[in-house]
Amino acid sequence: MSAVATTRSVLTLTPHPLQRCGAWAAARLAGRAEPAAVTPDDLDAVARRLIDDIVAVSSLPKKTPNPDWWKVLFALYPNAKPTHASRTRDPKTLRALVAGLFAPDSPVAHSLPCTFCSAPAAVLWAKSHLPMFDTAHAVNTLPPYTAGWPVCRGCRVALWALPYGAWVTAGSATVVMCANPAVERRFVARNITRAERIQQLGFTGVPAGASAEAVTLAALRAHAADAPVDAVLWSFKNDNEKPWLKVSGTRQAAGRLLARIEAEPPARRGWHRLRRALAHPDRDPGGYAAIARTLFVDEHGSVDRLLLALHHEFTDPPSDPVAADGWRRLARAYQEEMYDMDVSRLGPARQLVAAWIMAEHNPRGRFNEYVKAARNSYALHELLVEASARLFRDGEQPPDITGIAPTLLSGGPDGWRWRAQLFFEVVADLVQAKASIGRKPTDDGNDADDEIGDTIRFDPHEEEVYA
Repeated sequence: MSAVATTRSVLTLTPHPLQRCGAWAAARLAGRAEPAAVTPDDLDAVARRLIDDIVAVSSLPKKTPNPDWWKVLFALYPNAKPTHASRTRDPKTLRALVAGLFAPDSPVAHSLPCTFCSAPAAVLWAKSHLPMFDTAHAVNTLPPYTAGWPVCRGCRVALWALPYGAWVTAGSATVVMCANPAVERRFVARNITRAERIQQLGFTGVPAGASAEAVTLAALRAHAADAPVDAVLWSFKNDNEKPWLKVSGTRQAAGRLLARIEAEPPARRGWHRLRRALAHPDRDPGGYAAIARTLFVDEHGSVDRLLLALHHEFTDPPSDPVAADGWRRLARAYQEEMYDMDVSRLGPARQLVAAWIMAEHNPRGRFNEYVKAARNSYALHELLVEASARLFRDGEQPPDITGIAPTLLSGGPDGWRWRAQLFFEVVADLVQAKASIGRKPTDDGNDADDEIGDTIRFDPHEEEVYA
């Protein structure tokens, strides 16, 4: 067998989310497009970068406030000797300890396959060096006859390059998994830039209003023309008291949805208005993080956050027809792309409810009745019966809703989504007809970013990375 055929990359991209993020980060730090291209010399250079950065923040005198980058490292590796609260502060001693973490494997006769990539490994690591792993005392879950998990040098470097590629806070980290590696690579590239800012300026040096979800959606949007893929976020806390793991993700159509919103000015107008409505003056002034989270669903959740947010903001609708239509078009784009909904089926029910509300001299009262009934299938059923009967008694022929009624009044999340879309359609029609149901016109923000030439933004500073 040729030497080329037997050569193995020093850094392998594996299916494990933490190792995978770290491998992308190590490759980026080495100036390589992908982990498989990393050479032994590259791996040495990345290891030196890690050693220098760890020693720089961990060797400061005790009276010096801990820098934010040390807090990041401590959150991920609280029991490691270089980050432990009782660590040595002597730079020379500390450097030797850190360098030992990434030293090449000594050739031994009884090496074990690496836990992550199956390469021969002679070093055993446990929770003190591996986030979200068992301690060396958990012998019932560790490989037989070992005091830790075997980890090769490439994966050891990757697991400590993790905080560069992950979205980090002072207490947690988030990594992304996506079938499109270009999305993962873009996510990591953005976070490396952010990590360098944190190292230089601390968390006060990075903008408020950004989030792991926002960075992920920016990457999905950039590759929306590729085959549709979903993205899964793994967020975790690794401290010794209350560690946790949360998993959330988008649906495969998220990238296509974003491309459609960007291409349709009315839907984009709704997106911008919803973003401003979700903004928080301190932690999320632009609403970028909040609106990005509406496209992610927790692993145990089934609530459509974007529809829920729209419904909440729309219960007191704007009197501006353009604004109301923007909300409707955003909801319609979401339903059609995410669930392949045929919104035209709602036409008869939409006409019925709008006609019933408009038949009253003061439509505000009936509109409030509809708001209360809109989410509940039984309450909406009663309202539709009353509306049909009232129009019939008034000498009008009510629209035939028999084709959509079973779907509209069904239980579960599918029925709720149809009822939600009916609500957006009805409200936009009422506003268009100038029914007195909405709040008075107000200045709800600068609409400069609603112009056709604008694009969707998820991070206030993403253009610095993706230019």
